[in-house]
Amino acid sequence: MKKITGLTLTVMLIGAMLTGCAEQGRVGRVENRAGSAVQRTAEEGKQAADRAGKAAKDTAKDGTRAAQDLMEQEQGMLMAAGSRIQDVIMELGEALGIAMPQKLDETSLQEVFGLDPADIEEYYGEYSAVNTSADHMIGVKVKDGKVDKVRQALENRKNEVIKNFQEYLPDQYDKAQAGRIIEKGNYLFLVIAGDSAQGYDSEMDRAEKIVDRYFD
Repeated sequence: MKKITGLTLTVMLIGAMLTGCAEQGRVGRVENRAGSAVQRTAEEGKQAADRAGKAAKDTAKDGTRAAQDLMEQEQGMLMAAGSRIQDVIMELGEALGIAMPQKLDETSLQEVFGLDPADIEEYYGEYSAVNTSADHMIGVKVKDGKVDKVRQALENRKNEVIKNFQEYLPDQYDKAQAGRIIEKGNYLFLVIAGDSAQGYDSEMDRAEKIVDRYFD
């Protein structure tokens, strides 16, 4: 009986030891899996942070590039300090000439040029008061968002002048066809003028250079 009891105790002790080892093994595996999960989470977090950092850098670069593009676009689109549209028109008149000039007012702005005063911040212009001349020198500063609308109205006026002289005075017809709309940001200038002896296209090149001098 003593031998049996001792053997039984030995078996039970070995069993307990084996059970303990197995339990430790299970705990170790759980701890290893938990450690791996924590490590993966940390790595994924680092990767996400790296991606977010790269995206932020790319966004900053894009923003800087956009700002640079905008600055380049705006160069030469703002009138120089102390300059007025009237100054531009007066110099154009002196350089290119205008027959029997009539000043642009709010009535002619609407009735002759089809412009809405509500779309205009500032304007000045002269156009010929006689029906034997196509001369026009008109400058307007347009409110934001209205440039396309005003440009179209000036195009319509130019086309109307072309049509008026199409079968009437060939020289003035050619002058009207060569006329240009010069655009500087929110500033638009309709110029139909010049001396045929100089060539109307050449005269319009002169007009553009004059306008350019008034813009930064």
